[in-house]
Amino acid sequence: MPKRAAAVPLLVLSFVAGCTSSSPPPPAPSSSPVETTLASLGKRVKWDKLLTPCGRGELVVVQDVAIADVTTDGTPDAVVARACEGDTEYSPSTVEVFDGGSPAAKPRRLGTLLDDAGNDKPYVSGVSWSGGAVLIKANGVDESSDATCPEVVFTYSYRYSAGAFQQDSREVRPDDTCGPS
Repeated sequence: MPKRAAAVPLLVLSFVAGCTSSSPPPPAPSSSPVETTLASLGKRVKWDKLLTPCGRGELVVVQDVAIADVTTDGTPDAVVARACEGDTEYSPSTVEVFDGGSPAAKPRRLGTLLDDAGNDKPYVSGVSWSGGAVLIKANGVDESSDATCPEVVFTYSYRYSAGAFQQDSREVRPDDTCGPS
């Protein structure tokens, strides 16, 4: 008889536990994975793998990253300054801008800035976002420099409009420190 008494409470407990559960069933697994956007990662991106490759024997060096809504679509975009460094020749910096709403695995490039810098040979020291413009500060040379010492500081301003970047301004000031240390 004691065996029967012990079995009844377990049976009742199982029945009560099954009937009193108020939690909803777990959600069904999603059929499509949520795609990670560039904006959701912010600066935690391996930019050296996504930027335009450098020439043979050169390495991509990420100089600075700014996160800002360049396109004014409500999603932060990425502004990435990069240089190519190697053993032989100096390569000026460029700045690549990526759509923050695009997939992080394959971001959409909105444009490359400083491609038109010509003889400035800019080496970027910082990128920022102010008043609706991408601001780029760089050391470089001008027509009076001997190109061995970046003795000029440039500040470039670019705006994104109608699907393209336009340079607003280019400011030049002398710098006798021979560039960033």
